[in-house]
Amino acid sequence: MFLTVMEIPADVGVQRHLTSIHIDEWLRDDVFQLRWWLLLLLLASFLYLWWRFADKKRLPEIVLYAALTTIVVMAKVEYGEELVLWDYPTDIIPIFPPLTSLNLISLPLIYSLVYQHFSTRKGFLWATAIITAIICFILEPLMAWAKLYELLHWKYYLNYPLYALTAIIVRAAVIKICGITEKAGQH
Repeated sequence: MFLTVMEIPADVGVQRHLTSIHIDEWLRDDVFQLRWWLLLLLLASFLYLWWRFADKKRLPEIVLYAALTTIVVMAKVEYGEELVLWDYPTDIIPIFPPLTSLNLISLPLIYSLVYQHFSTRKGFLWATAIITAIICFILEPLMAWAKLYELLHWKYYLNYPLYALTAIIVRAAVIKICGITEKAGQH
């Protein structure tokens, strides 16, 4: 028979069970609690500020930068949680994507504004070095203090090269994509 009912693999069953536990925990411990509202407020604030300061004339380019950064940051967030390196104790929503991670929203928005304001390589590198230090050594410890981020088997300084390289590589990719687009438009 072509359409047979297949048995659910054990690992899928375990994932389903863990998801159910996670949703139950979220309903019991997170949703509408003070930290949940704080996280929601911070996410909304980041989005508002980004929209306010984003150069609307360069919006496609800046959104491309933010989107590519989001993809990289989402992978990092997921790998880190899967490998139990860190945790985001409060969730906006109980399932993927992990909007729990303030990093998932804040990093792409912050770095896209750096990209927007620092067009030279040297200026961008300096701004990236400074903003990455602020994120890793001030903002992330504050997030941990507010119990929005918890390091389990990781250190703040280990994020520094990951964030900086992400910003630099994404910048190179966006410049290349925009260059190809510009060149194609000239023909």
